[in-house]
Amino acid sequence: MTRLARRTSLLVAFYLLTSAATAYAECAWAMWSFHWVEDSGFEMYDVDLAYPTRQECQGELSTKATIMKQSGHSVKGGFPGSGEVISQKGKDHWRYFCLPDTVDPRGPKGK
Repeated sequence: MTRLARRTSLLVAFYLLTSAATAYAECAWAMWSFHWVEDSGFEMYDVDLAYPTRQECQGELSTKATIMKQSGHSVKGGFPGSGEVISQKGKDHWRYFCLPDTVDPRGPKGK
């Protein structure tokens, strides 16, 4: 009887893990931008674009890096697997990154 209970609990755990991973993989992804200006106190988050998959969102980061470089920005990241683009031009700084559409980098909202 103990073997059956162990096997059942393992199957249930496996089912829960695979269903959670599948749900996470199927959600939409948003490219966020964070813009701040040195010595000014100015900071702003914004959703730049939305994509159906993580791969599409992260693929677009390299395009964003190329555009920023062509505009005279100093750029870090933006290559496949980097997960973000950070750029600077003068006192202006930008960070672009992808998150599931259910995640807000600004943190929880108060009531």
